[in-house]
Parts: sequence; structure tokens; C-alpha cells
Amino acid sequence: MTGVRRGRLLLFLVALGGAGARLAAGQEPPVADARAAAEALAAEQAVERTRATLAASREALEALVHELQDDFAALTAADAGARRQALVLALRDALAPAEARLAAATAQGKPLMRQGRTQVLVEAFRPPLREASALDDRFLDWIAARVAEPLAARTSFSGVDEAELGRLLDGLFVPGETWAEFWNRSFHVDLPQSAAYTGALAAYEEAGLTLDRLRRPERYGPRGEPAPPGMLIVPGGSYTLGPNAGWPRPRRKLVLQPFAIDRHEVTRREYAVFVDSLAAQPSVQAAVLPRGWSLSPTGRAQYDEQLRDHPVVYVDWNAAAAYAAWAGKRLPTEDEWEAAAAGVDGLAFPWGNEYQPGRCQGGAGAGASVPVESFPEWRSAAGCYDMAGNVWEWTATLDDGTDIRQLPPGLVNVAIRGGAYDSPRDELSTRFRWTAPGQQTFAAPNYSRPIGFRCAADL
Repeated sequence: MTGVRRGRLLLFLVALGGAGARLAAGQEPPVADARAAAEALAAEQAVERTRATLAASREALEALVHELQDDFAALTAADAGARRQALVLALRDALAPAEARLAAATAQGKPLMRQGRTQVLVEAFRPPLREASALDDRFLDWIAARVAEPLAARTSFSGVDEAELGRLLDGLFVPGETWAEFWNRSFHVDLPQSAAYTGALAAYEEAGLTLDRLRRPERYGPRGEPAPPGMLIVPGGSYTLGPNAGWPRPRRKLVLQPFAIDRHEVTRREYAVFVDSLAAQPSVQAAVLPRGWSLSPTGRAQYDEQLRDHPVVYVDWNAAAAYAAWAGKRLPTEDEWEAAAAGVDGLAFPWGNEYQPGRCQGGAGAGASVPVESFPEWRSAAGCYDMAGNVWEWTATLDDGTDIRQLPPGLVNVAIRGGAYDSPRDELSTRFRWTAPGQQTFAAPNYSRPIGFRCAADL
């Protein structure tokens, strides 16, 4: 369907297992299981209903695309002048009757506001347009509505001539524009078939989410809420993490509560907004400024804006934690980070158990970072981008495995994870951990490990 918004057709075809299987076998499940099975069955039926409605609305919209394409060609062809002029004359002839209706409403003490005036014009335009042209009524109705909108702002139509109507009509079409471009730019917005498709898609997605919440409740917050903007929810439950190489840590089993984590590393653009917000606190602002950045005389962050969508780097732990607090979040613990990267299956890499070149920025001598979300096909099980390579990421865990919310006094090392663009393949594993000094990490000019971060949040 060229040019039509297809949308993401979320396929939540989750089979009824457990309680549902017992029901199918005629066994009597416990009351709680029976209730859950009934809710899941109703949700699954809703998915099927909304899928059928979506398919029908999409079919109607696809048919409309093909039916109206010739009309568009007729009005935009090199010899379309006469056809457009016929429409202009039809519009002109409808202005007087429309003004008479508006005057009558005013005389009755019921003057119409702009929306009502627009409707009067549309109703006046339709009959003469249909008489003057063999174009599809749906195309002509769209022209009537679009020409009526600017005219409705006028108090009188007596000064509207053919030239002005011609300009309004010509303005609906961009020279050289294709049918697909025209459809996407403006035409589909006013069509009831387009609205029906959009509504059907929303209903299908909502039905799928309802079913998914019932079958996979751990993927949602404790109240069934979706993840905050820009974040993903990592399921709660039992995880087996490690053993970790590099800065060794033993294999461990633990239960995590659901939490949210940023879908990608904090970018330089995002971090610059944080720096700019501290302009009234120069000393604090200077303390969180990454290596290589500077401040303008007005206290705005200055950095290489060509890299604005790359991860921010060379921020120490306190600066990263300050950004997270400013954003209403926190840094993830090391266990949370590994759970988000490796999933419940404990994968060695975000995409599986074997290293594959080209699936992240690193492992092959890459010389610099890349924009976040550059490898959309190789996200982690939780849906996170760049959990292997690009830049190292701070965690809220010390080298000995102690989780922290703030740095203890003195010189301490904090776990960093994920590897970076200059890391060998072993460091890109979800099981590899290293550490970095939390305080004044980049004070020494020769310390150049590219460390950034992403945030987490409690649910």
C-alpha cells in the first residue's frame, strides 16, 4: 500500500497454556486459575476481533488509494488547467448562497462561529463541484473542505474572485509531488477511512497489550503501567547472573523487582540540556561538565554538536548520578544492568551466546562512537540498545558488588559494563565487568576510557 501508514501491527498471539490447557482437557482448575484463564480467553478473543476489524479497514483504505489515484493525476497533469478552472467556477457560484445562509443565521440572532461557517461553505460547495466535475465525490469533498477553511475566517465573501479561488485550489497541490507524497502530506488526514484505520489499529494494539499484561505481567509495572517515556521495563523475577570475567564476580541467583531502564545511553544532546539547567549554579555546572566541553559566557554547554546523538562520555560517577537525579531517575545497579542486557536466559551477548561481528560498535577496532540506536536489530531481550559496545556505562555498584546510591568517601572503584567502541570482543560480553575510579575519574589527562551511562527508575 504505497504511501499509506501501515502502522505496527502488534501480534500478541499468546497461546493459552497452564490453566487454559486444563480447561480444554475438561479438568477443573483452582478458582484463581479459572478466573485468569477466562480473562485471558476474553482478551484473546478481543485480539481476534480487532484484528479482523483492522484487516477490513486496511482493505478499504487500500482500495481508496487505488480508486483516487487517477483523480489526482487528472488534477495535476500538464493539461489540467481546464479541469481546475471548472472547479474554480463551481466554487465561485456557491459563495452567494453560502453568504445568504450566514446572513440569515445572523438575522435570527444566531451568528455562526468559524467552525459553523466552514460547514456552511462545505455544504454549499459540494453540489456545484459534483456537477462541474466527474472526479470522485470523496476527492471533491476534500477540496470543498480545504478551500472552505481559510474562507470561513472572512466576514463577507463579496471580495472573493476567481483569481483568489484559483490560488486556494492551486495551493492544495505541490508541483512535481507524487501521489504517495500528496497522500501522506495532507490528503489522508481528512478521510473517514483513514480515521477508521487509525482507530482500528489503536484498538488492535490495546487488545494485544491487554492480553500481554495478563500473560506476561512481569513486563509491566506493579499497577500494569507501561514504561516511562524513553525507557523500557525489565521484567521482575528470578535471574541467574555471572560468573563475570574481567573484574571477577561469582555466579549468583537473585530475584529482581521490575524496574525501568533507558532504551539507550544518555546522549550529548540530552546531557547538554542538564548542563544548561545549571547556569545559575556555576560551581555545580562546572563540576558536571564532561572532559572536552566548555561553557559559553551565558552558561550554555558547548560541545561538538555534530555528535549530539552520540552517547555522552568522560563524565564521572557523581556527574552521571546528578543527571539521573535531575531526570527523576537513578543509575542502574550492576545486577539490573546485566539483567537488562542478558535477559532471563543469561545470554552472553545481547543478541545471543555467540559473538557476531557487525552487531555493535566494538570488537573490530572501531575508532569512535556512533549515534545511539545504530544497531536496532541487535537489542537486548529487554529491548535496550547498545548494551554491547559504543561506550562503557556506569553502574551503581562498587567493585566488591555492593550497591550504592552515592559514592562512599575516599578512593573507590565502581563497576562499569558493556565495553566500548575500542573494546575487544571479550569485553563486549554481558558477563564482562571492569571498574573505574568513581571520584575525579578523568582528572588524569591520560585516563581516556570512554565511559557514559544510562538511567534506571523504580516502578
